[in-house]
Order: sequence, then C-alpha cells, then structure tokens
Amino acid sequence: MGSLHLRPEPDGGARVIDDTTFTAAQVNTSARILLEALREPRTEQELVTTLALAADCTPAEATAPVARLLADLTAYGWIEPAPRTD
Repeated sequence: MGSLHLRPEPDGGARVIDDTTFTAAQVNTSARILLEALREPRTEQELVTTLALAADCTPAEATAPVARLLADLTAYGWIEPAPRTD
C-alpha cells in the first residue's frame, strides 16, 4: 500500500489515490477505516474486528463487507492476495 494515499473527506470517507497508476476511488467511512488498518499487516479476522468496532456491529455482520472490500482491492492490485494456507 506504499503508493496509496488517503485524503479524508468531510463525510468521514476518503479519496484513495494510487500514485503509480493515478487511479482514484471514493470510499465510505468503513472502507477508509479498513484502508488505514491495512497500513500494517493484518489478518482478515483482524480487519473484521476493526470494522465491527468502528461500525458498532457484530463481527458476523462485518465479515461480508470486509471480504468484498479485500476482493475489490486485490482486483485493483492495491493489495496482494492472501497467501493460501491449504
């Protein structure tokens, strides 16, 4: 995530800018929180816990949104795919 920069927006979200591809995206508050958390290596479960705490919801409710965000970020090439454990 070294080439990604977050520009906080007044609504709590952020504008994400990739300095290498000049790709930009607007993200909501939850995605901003997760992107900030991704500045350090984290497991998917740690990210679920981070979002659940920030959104005041259960980890079960946060699991699907985190998985979707990670899939999108991987597809953009902004994060590396999780290593396979099987």
